[in-house]
Amino acid sequence: MSREGIIIGFHAVEELLNSDVTIGKVYVNNQADKQKIGVLRQLAKKSNTPFQMVPIEKLNRITRANHQGVIAIKSPIEFVPLEETVTRLFENGEPPKILVADGIQDIRNIGAISRSCLAFGVDLLIVGVKANAEIGEGAIKSSAGALLKLPVARVSSLANTLTYLKSWGIPQIAASEKTDQTMDRSSIQEMNSWALWMGNEDKGLSRERLALMDHVWRIKMKENMDSLNVSVAAGILLYELNS
Repeated sequence: MSREGIIIGFHAVEELLNSDVTIGKVYVNNQADKQKIGVLRQLAKKSNTPFQMVPIEKLNRITRANHQGVIAIKSPIEFVPLEETVTRLFENGEPPKILVADGIQDIRNIGAISRSCLAFGVDLLIVGVKANAEIGEGAIKSSAGALLKLPVARVSSLANTLTYLKSWGIPQIAASEKTDQTMDRSSIQEMNSWALWMGNEDKGLSRERLALMDHVWRIKMKENMDSLNVSVAAGILLYELNS
């Protein structure tokens, strides 16, 4: 059954996951039949679709219809394939400029970051299946429509994505208040491609992720300030990378 982008019922959602329709997220009652849960979980994994086990109350807030403990939300955007997109950009003589959202949970931050990406010529926004806020109608609204214009790739593993981007020789960049190294203008001018990693609102990027970056820079601020909102920091860094 479908109603305004909401698909309900096990068989309907199973069929949707087997189709080419882009799904924003699948919600399954945590008390549902384990075999059915396993079937849907595997299909969601195969299609890089976010999958979440939730209490029945969560499902009832989404719809009062007979959902049978399973609800899928259609995605308002079409995600682009990561490898095909990066390959095409290089083949077209357009070394990609990429922003990777790694653990950003607030849809307002996703929206604001996507607007900055569009303003500063980012070619691709990458989000993780598990690590980030859902790219749904709320995020679209927060982006003032930028997410409808900006290519977005949704990936199952950000760790594998990092390895893949490095295989192309794309410099990996991050910001951290824990470093004394400020942005190096000469290094920026030498880059015709880069991937900027922005981390979780509270924790930032993990130590493991930071250790794999090619450049970790600190944004210059007054001494009594130690951090900025992630979307503000992204805007500053994108401006500097394009100056």
